[in-house]
This record gives sequence, structure tokens and C-alpha cells, in this order.
Amino acid sequence: MVPLVAVVSGPRAQLFACLLRLGTQQVGPLQLHTGASHAARNHYEVLVLGGGSGGITMAARMKRKVGAENVAIVEPSERHFYQPIWTLVGAGAKQLSSSGRPTASVIPSGVEWIKARVTELNPDKNCIHTDDDEKISYRYL
Repeated sequence: MVPLVAVVSGPRAQLFACLLRLGTQQVGPLQLHTGASHAARNHYEVLVLGGGSGGITMAARMKRKVGAENVAIVEPSERHFYQPIWTLVGAGAKQLSSSGRPTASVIPSGVEWIKARVTELNPDKNCIHTDDDEKISYRYL
């Protein structure tokens, strides 16, 4: 596997990659939650909470870095709305219907879509709980 630092470019991306390599070591006031996985029914290298434009973009980027089978998005909604277009809707330049589409159509291929709501977030144990009583662990959130 190619080191993450080798596949990213730019000072911000390199800083992020460096922080990821540090794991749970203390970095000034910032502490990353990247401890070893624990016993859980489901585990992902990267778990994205929320299937909005930001979550979809992050999942697609992380898919390229760690592989699609290692990335999941937790999003309960069947319909995805591209909210930045709403300013044009308000101005009368676009129709509201043009801002929505099925969530399944925007999830990156190969990335798992977990159709549930997060009910509990436990960063000390690197896991979340969903409204359907699933416990999902992650390495990076």
C-alpha cells in the first residue's frame, strides 16, 4: 500500500496526512481519534456521518485513498438535496425540484450507504450507534 503522504499534494493535504499518521498521539490541543479497532459488528476504515454535499465529497476522496470497501456513509434520507442551488431557487432562476435527487444516485460507487440515524457517538471507543441498534466502529471519522 502506498503511504498516504505519497498520494496527496499541497501543504494542507500533507499536514492532514501527517496528523493521520500520528494516530492518537497528542498534537498540541488537538487529539485525533484513531485507536485500534474493537469488537463491533461492522467496521470501516473511514466512516462519514451525513450524506450531504460535504459527506459525499469526502467519501469519494477517501474511497480513492483507502478503497471503496473501507468507506461508509451514514445517512437516513432517501432524498439528497443540493442546498447551494437554493439561492437560485429563491431568486426564481431554478426550480426547487432541480435541487433534489435520490440519495442512491449520489453515493459514490462501492461506498456502503448505511440508511440509519446516528443516536450515539463514542469517539473514545471509535464507534457510533444507530437508531436500528447497530454498533459501527471506525478508524477515521
